[in-house]
Amino acid sequence: MGLSLSDDLTCTKDLEVTDQERKHHQATNGSTRITKAVIIAAGNGSRLNGYQNHSPKPLLKVAGVPLLERVILSAKRVGVTEFVIVIGYQADRIRNSIDAEELGVQITWVLNEDWKKQNGVSVLKAEKYVEGTFFLFMSDHIFDYRILQKIKQPALMGNDGAMLCVDYALNRVNDLDDATKVHTENNRLLDVGKSLDYFNAIDVGIFVCTPKIFDALRESRMVGDESLSGGIRVLAGRGEMATFDIGDFIWQDVDTVSDVRYAEKLLLRATRSPKDGFIARNINRRISNQISRWLVKTPITPNQLSFLNFLFTLFAAWVISAGKPMNTIIAGVLFQFASIFDGCDGEVAVMKLQDSKSGAKFDTVMDFLSYIVFIIGVTVGAYQVAHDPWMFLFAGGIVLFVVLAVRLGMQYLGSRSGSMKDFVQDVAGLNKHRYQPWYVKFLSSIRHLGRRDVFSFATLLIMLSGSVVFYFWAMIGAVILMCLGITVTALILMGTPKTPETAANGPDLV
Repeated sequence: MGLSLSDDLTCTKDLEVTDQERKHHQATNGSTRITKAVIIAAGNGSRLNGYQNHSPKPLLKVAGVPLLERVILSAKRVGVTEFVIVIGYQADRIRNSIDAEELGVQITWVLNEDWKKQNGVSVLKAEKYVEGTFFLFMSDHIFDYRILQKIKQPALMGNDGAMLCVDYALNRVNDLDDATKVHTENNRLLDVGKSLDYFNAIDVGIFVCTPKIFDALRESRMVGDESLSGGIRVLAGRGEMATFDIGDFIWQDVDTVSDVRYAEKLLLRATRSPKDGFIARNINRRISNQISRWLVKTPITPNQLSFLNFLFTLFAAWVISAGKPMNTIIAGVLFQFASIFDGCDGEVAVMKLQDSKSGAKFDTVMDFLSYIVFIIGVTVGAYQVAHDPWMFLFAGGIVLFVVLAVRLGMQYLGSRSGSMKDFVQDVAGLNKHRYQPWYVKFLSSIRHLGRRDVFSFATLLIMLSGSVVFYFWAMIGAVILMCLGITVTALILMGTPKTPETAANGPDLV
């Protein structure tokens, strides 16, 4: 279905927002959130030289996701449901490649037949489709969606005509010469342009705008400057142009093949979490990031990766069930690799904007099923050597304990992320509470034992001895401590009073 030469074409999906939800947003945020965005996607990206089969720049894939789709999904995460997308070069191809219904948003396509002119012309084409405050994005920029969480309330701008997100960390810009420079002072924009002699920040390409931007663009156009920067300078001259520091959040303008590669490195770096343990941070992530770099370019989903990792652990359990020393060593190596690969589902989910609460819960369930099948494999292997039927009784009790502990942990997490990393994080807070009894302090101090990266690395070290019986008893002791810690602390955490402000973010412990 091609794009006709009319000015616009709208693709919609019914999106219902109840009056109760609107009142809740207004009560909790003090103002209505921004729900509309304009995206400029009309240029031809000449510097890419036919990269990725001559795709128009908005369809250029970075970490497996087209740039335009990535912008839409990022904005959708903060409540933007309506998009006005201005297209020009290869307009039919772009519109036919983006499915509004599949993305769960409403899209109004606006054709800019003058796409060879400066980008301010494209912004003006969107004027009759927006009212009130809206986001303005460039389709060729990647950014951390959490930037939008900081600026999504119109009240943040006061009476300004627009606000531009800027980056003061000049040393992390991939191509500083080509970047749009900004001179700011006290969160006010004084000047903007690619050839500024003095600048202290870089234009990130994320704007919050009011209809004042259109009058400013027309004024700039009258003096021969049809660029968006020209309109911004007009607002700055009126004292109506604010700036917002994005801090440590990532972003990248994608104009060249080098920018694509740099952007993918940034996205990989963003998958590393402060919640990662020592082993995950210094060993596992270094390897899993390299695997994920390839996986994001395939159609495989994060949930499929979680299930594949479970099957891989199942294979390791089968290997160790033979009970032989060499099988034990090989199984230890396989189990450690499974721990490394376990990070790939989350990394792919973050890089492709497919992370969700349901996905995190599925990953958690797969992880603990992996523990269970591995316990069974180890038990069979140990029995092959020791011929002690009591081992099955111990293992059966441990499996039941694991199920109980996971059930309580997931019950505590409730509607939160579903990841046991959040549980471990909350358990850490128990140590800070001076009134907790000694056993709670002890259990919270060994919380890292329940982390898969620690458990798997310890498994590897013990299994290198080749003794499956020795590992069996070490495993029984470790799992008892791990499950005891999860069970007791989950019960305590669920009984800890929470204020309305902390109810969605963890326990009110300190």
